[in-house]
Formats: sequence, C-alpha cells, structure tokens
Amino acid sequence: MATALRDCTVPHARSSPGALRPTAAGQPVCLLCNTPLDLAEWHRIGGALSIADLPPKKHPNVVDALVAITAVRHGSAVVFTSDPDDVSAYLSALNAQDVRLVAV
Repeated sequence: MATALRDCTVPHARSSPGALRPTAAGQPVCLLCNTPLDLAEWHRIGGALSIADLPPKKHPNVVDALVAITAVRHGSAVVFTSDPDDVSAYLSALNAQDVRLVAV
C-alpha cells in the first residue's frame, strides 16, 4: 500500500508531490491541480451534497464531495478511498462517467 500511495497526489496539499513529475524537458504542471475551483464548481459541490443518495446514517461530507469533483475535473481518474459508497454517491450526483473507485 505504501508503494502505491507514495505516487499519489493530493491537489493543493503542501506535502503532496506534484501530479506530474519532472522530466528532462523541464517541470510539467497539471493545469487542473493549479487552477482553483470557480463559483460554478462550488455550486456543483453544493448540489451534489444536497442530492447524493448516501448510505443510511451518513451525513453529507464536503471533503468527499470535493474529492469527487476533483476526480470529475481530471477525467479518467482513479480514487482510492475508505468510503467508496459515499464517494460513489457524490460521483453519481455529479454524473461522473469515467471515474474509477478503489476501496482501501
């Protein structure tokens, strides 16, 4: 697990490595990781929080919704999560088609 997580990126986290690694041609940058969410995306998160079909006894969680919108923005993303049912509910609310969840 530690080997897989070492290469994972958490956008905007100070201790996280960049999404793209340095190459001989220079340092590439992920535009999505370096672009803050706009007002429309914050509204999408709010909408997902209100309509997500969460498991029983679960409450809306803005962090899970933020993970979901980040994955949707990247497209073809893989999300490692200990709450696959929660994140899946937010992905469904956001109408995500190409995000894969891996339970850890």
